[in-house]
Amino acid sequence: MNHFQKRTVYISIVAIAFFLALSLLTQHWGFFLWSVLPVFIVLMTAFSKKNDKRGNGK
Repeated sequence: MNHFQKRTVYISIVAIAFFLALSLLTQHWGFFLWSVLPVFIVLMTAFSKKNDKRGNGK
């Protein structure tokens, strides 16, 4: 896992925790539910395999 991926995971955890706490305090679960999909998309983008155009396979 490279530095970019680690940072993405940490930021995603903080974002999910923030929206979970906000939802618990306000009792409006839409905050948490609407944050799950964007965080999931960001994590999948960070961990998707990048194709190497030079053919090194690295």
